[in-house]
Amino acid sequence: MKTRLSVLAGALLVALTLPVTVAADRGGSIPERVHQMERRIDQGARSGSLTRREADRLRGELRGILRKEERMRHDGRLSPRERDVLHADLDRLDRHITIEKHDDQRRGDRSHRRY
Repeated sequence: MKTRLSVLAGALLVALTLPVTVAADRGGSIPERVHQMERRIDQGARSGSLTRREADRLRGELRGILRKEERMRHDGRLSPRERDVLHADLDRLDRHITIEKHDDQRRGDRSHRRY
């Protein structure tokens, strides 16, 4: 009985601390993450790992997130739920940047075009 109780208590403790851990692993505040995404897109465009079209599309996605943040701040602040939504959008953009940077389409490489 004591073993079950201690396992249950341990599981409960992990479950309660998990959301805090996930939020802390996101890499910073929203402005810091936006700046990091801008740098990653610019670096990919300069290195050629992103085509111009890919970089423009990713920048448009980032602008959309910034417009969404602006609308959410209509009352001058972000609720925890709104903050979570924006972090989820930034997580998605982060994945998109990674995919585009590693998809073997290079600036100047015309082999991916259809004629």
